[in-house]
Amino acid sequence: MKKIFTILGIVAVAATANAQNLVTNPTFNNGLTGWAAGPIASYTAPTLVAADGHNGSNSAQYQNATATTGFYQEFPVTAGSTYTLSFWYKATGDGTDARIWSNYKDAAGTIIYQGTDAASDPLRGPNNLYLPTASTWTQHTVTVVAPAGVTTFQLAVRAYNNATVAAFDDFSMTTGTLAVGEVLPSKYRMIKNTFVKNNEITFGADAKDVKVYTLTGQLVKTASVKANGTLNIAELAEGNYIVTGTVNNQAVSQKILKN
Repeated sequence: MKKIFTILGIVAVAATANAQNLVTNPTFNNGLTGWAAGPIASYTAPTLVAADGHNGSNSAQYQNATATTGFYQEFPVTAGSTYTLSFWYKATGDGTDARIWSNYKDAAGTIIYQGTDAASDPLRGPNNLYLPTASTWTQHTVTVVAPAGVTTFQLAVRAYNNATVAAFDDFSMTTGTLAVGEVLPSKYRMIKNTFVKNNEITFGADAKDVKVYTLTGQLVKTASVKANGTLNIAELAEGNYIVTGTVNNQAVSQKILKN
């Protein structure tokens, strides 16, 4: 069983590593490059907040919102393909604080819904509802198939009146479904600092069979680490890596950026 589990984990990591993230500047490490206020003209750009991101760096936030607002970006997609959209958020206030408000569009710019209308479209929130209240970084993930005739995906999120905090970070839009470890609830997060600045990865949970892969699938380091322990990766070049491990008998994988 252990051998089968390990092989499946490697296959899942390889598939994830080779998947292209279609989102420009997904972690806001380049400010708000690639993002714009909108798509409604009255919307305002979010505030870039340093050192308060899910990945340990920047995040985009609205604080003490007094009206509906939001930001977005667009990129091409292929009709009939399966896509998984994932991002991390915080939302506090009166319970109607933040939403995902994304669309598929055809070449003429017409919105094509998943389902029969906006209310049934998973790209308009969980069943057309607000994102659940969350005072700590929480992941939202949805997998959808691009309808016939679509050419563009509009990735958009909103903040609403009376939102004390509506914060967003670590966006990902990839073809196919994500590896198991990337969609587990936040309590299974293995790594605290996915933005690694000092050559030390800090682990928030006991992690067995830790493996570090390049984005091409090359295994470059192995270890087992205790909760709050560290793994030194000084010998690795700067860039992105995939770290896998076993936490509470569950496969976990996280992407890190060594800077």
